[in-house]
Amino acid sequence: MSWLSKFKIILDPSLSMANFWDKVAAVHGNRHIVLLDEPLDYARVKGGAFGSEDILNFVNLIGNVLKKNGINRGDRVVIATGNRIELLLTAYACFKVGAIAVPLNYMLKGGEIKYIAENCEARFMVTDRDVFDTNIKSQDSIPVVEKWIMVGNSKDCLPGFISLDEEINHVSSSLEPVRIHRDETVAIFYTSGTTGYPKGAMMTSHNLLTTQRITAAVLPVTDKDLGLSALPSAHLMGFAVALVCFIIGAQGYFMKYFHPVKVLEAIEKRKASVFIGVPAMYSMLIHANPNDSYDLSSVRLWASGADAMPVEHIKKFLGYGGIFFEAYGQVETSPITSIKVSTRKINFKHGCVGLAVPPVRVQVWDEEGRRLPPGKPGELVVRGPNVTKGYWNDSAKNEEAFRGGWFHTGDMAYRGKYGLLYFVDRKKDVVKAGGYSVFSKEVEEEIRQHPKVDDVAIVGIPHPTKVEVVAAVCTLKRGENMTPDELLAWCRENIAEYKAPRYVEIRDEMPYGMTLKVLKRVLRDELAQKVDVSKL
Repeated sequence: MSWLSKFKIILDPSLSMANFWDKVAAVHGNRHIVLLDEPLDYARVKGGAFGSEDILNFVNLIGNVLKKNGINRGDRVVIATGNRIELLLTAYACFKVGAIAVPLNYMLKGGEIKYIAENCEARFMVTDRDVFDTNIKSQDSIPVVEKWIMVGNSKDCLPGFISLDEEINHVSSSLEPVRIHRDETVAIFYTSGTTGYPKGAMMTSHNLLTTQRITAAVLPVTDKDLGLSALPSAHLMGFAVALVCFIIGAQGYFMKYFHPVKVLEAIEKRKASVFIGVPAMYSMLIHANPNDSYDLSSVRLWASGADAMPVEHIKKFLGYGGIFFEAYGQVETSPITSIKVSTRKINFKHGCVGLAVPPVRVQVWDEEGRRLPPGKPGELVVRGPNVTKGYWNDSAKNEEAFRGGWFHTGDMAYRGKYGLLYFVDRKKDVVKAGGYSVFSKEVEEEIRQHPKVDDVAIVGIPHPTKVEVVAAVCTLKRGENMTPDELLAWCRENIAEYKAPRYVEIRDEMPYGMTLKVLKRVLRDELAQKVDVSKL
């Protein structure tokens, strides 16, 4: 095997999400490419290290269980489990039989899962004991679901559920993949729902494979590498990271949950050469390793996505060696729009998200849909084979999101020199304060320059005459103390008056979502309820 092996998959014109594991197993054989921090314990599938052929057999077993229980082409299958490998492999089994996989965040509550199941008209639910007991609690709470399949050891299976562990004893490990058109919906990934209910982005085989193939081709990663990730597989970033690793044939050590000390220990012990996380994970790793006591020199590639990475964090990890790879995009862009690579010698200013990945096209538009020149911020719009075909069962949001034939990302950006893209802010996070547009990401980067501040989120609090006032919610670095008034004074001294916060709150921790992004909608709602804006 060599670095050329991944190109046998990347360049295969017949590759689809249905025949994916057949192709991977044919190229990579049964070398161990999946390593688990918690071993599987099924009657026919045991252990914590699996090769491509092992995974193919398990996918086939799951696929045959799905078929045996009446799951046919086009059926939506909700997968609501913890962050375990079975979630990924059940999705691939759905692809193989032509069903539509609907992976869900394990933190969703019963009512939220019910809404999604009803929205996509799913008659089948795959779950595990932990998620069911904690979040769903009763099969009667989601009456649209007709059959419930429970993953994990059969001893944990509840009455009224089909045990995957028991069912795989009675099916074959051979399964022919269905033929799927590249524009056929194979998965629905629901967005986090920053406003209102979540939207189900329909993903085709072509969507999921386009930028993942290109990323696998450009990354300096081979089947000799060991990558480590604790990303949630139900989120499209985590799903895509695993897909890229599988294409390359690199060993992937998948951790069920992110714990900074356990990640640092695993990198040092296993000599991992690749680490993939989100900015909040990198921040936690820095906190957990204040004296650089862990040996991280084995890492050749640090990778991040899902949110803007602070420049100082990039420099910190480049100090251990290797390069820093970042991908920018949304769920709707499967999820990559642009990429960039930083080294000790090549650095980019804050906000740069690199170059669009060919054949993805990007433009920056004003409110009237006119293309803006370089340097002028506006809404980023995207067109390409990676872009979702639309939202499931939501014609109104489809019309809004695809105005003018381009996907409207809701992100404010501008074009710089050499075609580089610069992310400015989420459109909904721009604070309208007294006639000014305050870009929250810009102010957050400035406040992070304070030596005592760890994390910060800028939001707008509704105001009767100014529309909004700028508010900052912060956490402090370990061992530091500071009052809100002290930080307010520092902001007035160091940040332009029109965008400096008028209100500061210091907390022990931020509200985070599944990909450890700060949930600004939660902060906005909380501050709107408790802050007396007449005194600001």
